[in-house]
Amino acid sequence: MAPLAGAHGIAHNHRETQTEINQALDTGAQGLTGHEGHSHAQAFPSGKNFKAPALETETRIWGANLTTGWESRHIHYGVNETGNGGAYTNEVGVWINDFTLSVWNGFGTSNNFQEWDFTAGYNFDLGPMFLIPGYNFRYTPGIVEEGHAHEHEEAGHEEHEEEGGHAHKTYGNELFVVLGTNKIPYVTPSTAFIWDLNNTPGAFLEFRLDGEIPVYKDIVTLEPYALLGVNLGYNTRSYYGWNSFQFGLEANWQINKIISAFAGINYSLAMTALQDIDQGNEVWINVGLSFTY
Repeated sequence: MAPLAGAHGIAHNHRETQTEINQALDTGAQGLTGHEGHSHAQAFPSGKNFKAPALETETRIWGANLTTGWESRHIHYGVNETGNGGAYTNEVGVWINDFTLSVWNGFGTSNNFQEWDFTAGYNFDLGPMFLIPGYNFRYTPGIVEEGHAHEHEEAGHEEHEEEGGHAHKTYGNELFVVLGTNKIPYVTPSTAFIWDLNNTPGAFLEFRLDGEIPVYKDIVTLEPYALLGVNLGYNTRSYYGWNSFQFGLEANWQINKIISAFAGINYSLAMTALQDIDQGNEVWINVGLSFTY
């Protein structure tokens, strides 16, 4: 399985580890080479994550993954979309050779937040580098900011609302491309570019570094990450430049060949673009289970 990534954004959810995938496939594929490549990573293009697994196996040409969990805030490119409440999230992904499909959804646990993401991506192996172009369809009938819900109930067309320069869209058609390497032991640097076709000019640039620290054999791992986001009209058109700096730490416990549990803590530091739309710093936690076949 080649590295694959998703397009939704910096909302940091569970990232499937290399060990989990190897154990689920019961192969002798080589171990960690980086994080997510962290060689850590998820084998599916998540509408919610950018990742690059370093899975190499000749015995399987397809696989599937189900992840379910809860997060105390849902942060999308630095924007808090659940207000003071959390969200219950699910993701199903399937990969066939270098092509992956995934569906992600989130529902507010104490608010009206609701979102669906349908993502497709294809990995190109460029020697020490990987290149992942893809497409993400984002449907957000309800988001929450500053404790207020924004409901989009009209069907069959796009809807835009401007509040402090921030566009709320019922539908999003996003193209993305991820470039990185998983050949550096224990770390994976990557760069992602996202272009929102429904909000031109609306784009986002992300520089990310993921790591993986084995704690106990292939059972317990710590996965730190850090990223720098640049707003290119995605969150606001009033300022093009620094959006946010985000970092976090996630712990993973491989329960058996199929099931793993994870818990993480994340922090987003709002920079100029987010400050222009009255978004502040955010801290949140996430927990959940992942099932890999």
